[in-house]
Amino acid sequence: MEVPMFIHNFKYAMKTMLKNKTTLIWTFLFPMALGTFMYFAFGDIFEKDAVFNAVPVAVVEVNENENLEAVIKELEKEGEEQLLKTTYLSEEEAKKAMDEEKVDGIIYIDAEVKLAVPTNPSSAYNTTILKAILDEYKRQEKMITDIATVNPSAVDDAIKNIQSEKIFYTEKITSNGNQDAYTNYFYAIFAMSCLFASFGSIEKIGKMQANVSALGMRRSLSPNSRFVTIVAEFLSILISQFVMEAIVLLYFTVLGVDFGSKYLQILGILFFGSCIGISIGIIIGSIPKLSENGKQGICIIIGMVLSIMADLVAVGIKYAIECNMPIINRINPAALIVDSFYALNIYDTYDRYIRNMATLGTMTVVLIVISALILRRNKYASV
Repeated sequence: MEVPMFIHNFKYAMKTMLKNKTTLIWTFLFPMALGTFMYFAFGDIFEKDAVFNAVPVAVVEVNENENLEAVIKELEKEGEEQLLKTTYLSEEEAKKAMDEEKVDGIIYIDAEVKLAVPTNPSSAYNTTILKAILDEYKRQEKMITDIATVNPSAVDDAIKNIQSEKIFYTEKITSNGNQDAYTNYFYAIFAMSCLFASFGSIEKIGKMQANVSALGMRRSLSPNSRFVTIVAEFLSILISQFVMEAIVLLYFTVLGVDFGSKYLQILGILFFGSCIGISIGIIIGSIPKLSENGKQGICIIIGMVLSIMADLVAVGIKYAIECNMPIINRINPAALIVDSFYALNIYDTYDRYIRNMATLGTMTVVLIVISALILRRNKYASV
């Protein structure tokens, strides 16, 4: 009896989901339209020449850091493998040079390496290269710290390797994945559309609450299993949302946006992204004494703010947050989605990707549990 009832509820839920204009517009049509606009606005940047020119960068010496200085000296050596074209300036002079677009960023030599980039860079490609260089330096610096803890005698050899790995840096920066910063906009579009999955779950939650809708009242009196109904309803949201995300991915790929070759893992991002969007809608939908329009308004605000913080409107916002308050990027689902795309496209390992997926999954479970407690309290409060 449960299986036929589940199939019946699932079919009905899918039909109503596909008729939900708000969900279709915000999670499907709007992302496609926005992505199309961005693609044609950026012109031919997705068909860049493979020729690489050294990145002009200002270097500000705050405190001594022999390892970083040695790496920079290797990367600035003239030749076919030159990555950086450095100019050593004071902080004030460096900021002025960046404002005048004479350099694409500022590297601060200090105990902890820092990078400053323009909010609206003249060359997003060069900005991405600078970020990738320092990300790789930080990774290797951490590796040295770990080696020092386990085997202190091997530290000198590890430092020499880092200081002489110019070829490694060159290959890492110029050949591994699509590193055009403009692609971040498309990552952020996916983050936004995943978060807007909340619209569908708000509607479903409303139709399950007896004190919110007439349908919810009828369902509360129905002898049918409430668990079967809930599973069917939310499975329909997840499947429909995931399919729409996959279609948008296919559309962007046909347009010419380079997402790399790891499409199976990208589908994993879209799956967990859809899950977190749905769970956000569930917890907002469980808020008592608030109209459906009010709840949808909250979803729009949350989705847009989190997506803007993940580079939806300007490259560099997410990085600025990472430099000043990194904890925000660790709990911002939009930033986690964008970072997962970036990690797949740039790095050979899956550590960063797996960490982000685990965080999104954990956040989904936590939000659903909190929502269940709120809904249970609402239920008893209405008795």
